Amino acid sequence: MITPIQALIVEDEPRAQNVLNTLLSEHFPDVQVVGIANDVQQAAGIIHDKKPDLVFLDVELPGQSGLSLFDNTDPSQYQVIFTTAYTQYALNAFQVSAVDYLLKPLQLDQLEAAIEKVRKNLKEPGLSANDVAELKELMVEGVKKIPLPTSGGVLFVTLSDIIYLKADGSYTHFIMNNGKNILVSRKIKEFEHTLNKANRFFRPHRSYVVNVDRIVEYIKADGGSVVMDNTDEIPLSRDMRETFLQFMGMR
Repeated sequence: MITPIQALIVEDEPRAQNVLNTLLSEHFPDVQVVGIANDVQQAAGIIHDKKPDLVFLDVELPGQSGLSLFDNTDPSQYQVIFTTAYTQYALNAFQVSAVDYLLKPLQLDQLEAAIEKVRKNLKEPGLSANDVAELKELMVEGVKKIPLPTSGGVLFVTLSDIIYLKADGSYTHFIMNNGKNILVSRKIKEFEHTLNKANRFFRPHRSYVVNVDRIVEYIKADGGSVVMDNTDEIPLSRDMRETFLQFMGMR
């Protein structure tokens, strides 16, 4: 017999609230949503009153990080599944074994895997003080790797090994320093936010994001371009030329 799971959804976007709530009600009869919170303060109140077994926690909430919820509650008393549109947080959450994460838009198979993990850990403590401290430290230090979803799971790539990204419709090519071309089924803009946090990536053209540490030459001719250390030449959009020069300290 499956033990019932009482869950709290912490999410500020109404559409995302509805999507997750609907998926749970239609596919997971053992998961009962006991509350939906728009912010950390509201979530803390529900946790104190309802004492849920599971919290779906959006990392990016209005004006604050979802991690601040752990300052107002005892995270050892519930399991956590992070939900986020930003892949920068995925690796951070994944490295703490007590939690799982879901990238938006939510996929049913990923939700199934995350809830199955919760079922197995339901009688175990949630996040320890060390887990919370590790998560906060990872957030402060910034991103050193990026998780790339593949057909077989998730591939973790070191940022410094990326030469550039190239858009290909709904796909993105990751051109690596070892000569590999990793094709990922996500649009390039979904990675841009993560890479911007590292402050070493720049989007010189709508179809490209480059690792500026891999640039070996700037060419002025024909509107401008940059040559990467694998000899590939990347075009520079005319409207991005001045911004690029400023970013590189050439202005």
